[in-house]
Amino acid sequence: MSLRDQASRPGQPAPQAAILPTRGLAWCVVAAAVLLALRKPWALHTPQFWAEDGSIFMTQAEQFGLRAFLEPYNGYLHFLPRFIAWLSPNLADVAWWPAIYNGFAYAVNVALFARLASPRVQLPAKPGLMLVFVLVVGTGEPLINVTNLQWVAAFFLVLQLFLAPPTNGLQRAGDLAILAAVGLNGPFAIVLAPLFVWRAWREPRRDTFLALGVIGGCALLQGMLLWRAGPALYSSSEAFRPMMALSILGSRLVTWVFFGPAAVRAAPLWVHAVFGGAAIVALLAWAGRDHPRRGIRAVLVAAFCLMTLACSYRVRADTWQDDNLVNGDRYFYISRVLLVWLLVLEWNATPRAIAWTARALCLSGVLFHLPHFVLPAPPDYRWTSHCDPIRRGEPANIHTLPEGWWIEYPGRPKKP
Repeated sequence: MSLRDQASRPGQPAPQAAILPTRGLAWCVVAAAVLLALRKPWALHTPQFWAEDGSIFMTQAEQFGLRAFLEPYNGYLHFLPRFIAWLSPNLADVAWWPAIYNGFAYAVNVALFARLASPRVQLPAKPGLMLVFVLVVGTGEPLINVTNLQWVAAFFLVLQLFLAPPTNGLQRAGDLAILAAVGLNGPFAIVLAPLFVWRAWREPRRDTFLALGVIGGCALLQGMLLWRAGPALYSSSEAFRPMMALSILGSRLVTWVFFGPAAVRAAPLWVHAVFGGAAIVALLAWAGRDHPRRGIRAVLVAAFCLMTLACSYRVRADTWQDDNLVNGDRYFYISRVLLVWLLVLEWNATPRAIAWTARALCLSGVLFHLPHFVLPAPPDYRWTSHCDPIRRGEPANIHTLPEGWWIEYPGRPKKP
């Protein structure tokens, strides 16, 4: 049986010899890593803290020590940023901390590419799926960014749903460690838990139940914290506005992705709501047809629906006055990638008209996005020139990204 055949049958064991990606997929990982660096080069050559990188994670790591790992922010735990913030002072001087933060975020992005390339991940069209992460349109908020790393890391949970059983204890331990780290890094264990239940029911074996146990534990803990804080990010008494909600989804997931920002600005709200919504429904419905890959598509459709509903409720985009393509873009990143993944899986569909339509839309998205591919560099606040107060442990206000953001450094706590 070929790897392509196995990709249509999730849960089948991978060949014993298939441990590393093929040479072609290894080069795809390299290409995706290079494109990611080219997409946001300033995050690597001029690293600076972004938003909560410094004001929350760096500061609380110093103030609370290891207790910071148990400190929820925005209603849930953030294991990866807390780990990076704890590790950085033990590795280098404060002048290097933004580079360490961004370097780790970049490494997690590349590790995701490598995970997707693994023969154990039973998905077809892997080169196309991999490139979607860096080529899909967006503000770039989740890329090479510790504060927003959860939006990229969540895909480790998605890939777990297509993972062949481990062949040894080391693989099993690695799988569970990844699930625990990502499950404690944002609310996505809650959102995707039904899919782990579904897989354990369809494939009742030790590894699916172990994965469900880890995800269930993470979901329970994060759910309790989120319940105390409130599931909506912004409390609002405004009535739900379905036209604005559908328009935002249509513009962020369809119009902008395949026809560029000018098309979003040119069309009224109802156009995005009607045509964008119709395109999404049509793609999801077509994915449910009788086909050897129906099982794969069903999981992706379910993940898309769960993520879209959860993020829409969390951000309450229906209360926005307009859609400037910047506000809250990270909340649409996962849904955007999953939707384009479904389109990539149609590249070899029959009838051939569907395949050529899918290819044309993906090509259109790349061409419209090409002029905006390299994200513009933000102001350089010269982090190394403002590190002395942190070295001395003295209070200071320090400029950081995004523009207009401050780190209100309270000073190093005195030892008892």
